Amino acid sequence: MTDGRVRTAIEQMETWLADPAWEPDSESLAQWNAEFTQSLAEADKGSGWPELLGRAHAAGQILEGRIAAVVEEQDRVKADLEAQDRGNRALRGYGANTR
Repeated sequence: MTDGRVRTAIEQMETWLADPAWEPDSESLAQWNAEFTQSLAEADKGSGWPELLGRAHAAGQILEGRIAAVVEEQDRVKADLEAQDRGNRALRGYGANTR
């Protein structure tokens, strides 16, 4: 086997990450991961291997950054929803006291 399949998988991830509108879909990621994992196991790890490792690690860091941003946004939305819920409960309680 050659390292070409690993390179192709890395290029696919780089393409996805280059698109700011990309939203991962679990099925595509599962297929990508299966192909990438199999490719790694069968790779020759020839002279271009260090460059491929560098690209894979760089893509992984970008992906981790995106994950952190999504988690941060999720936490903000959750906090906003909790604040709205507290406000709604307070309004209901206040309304009950004013009747």
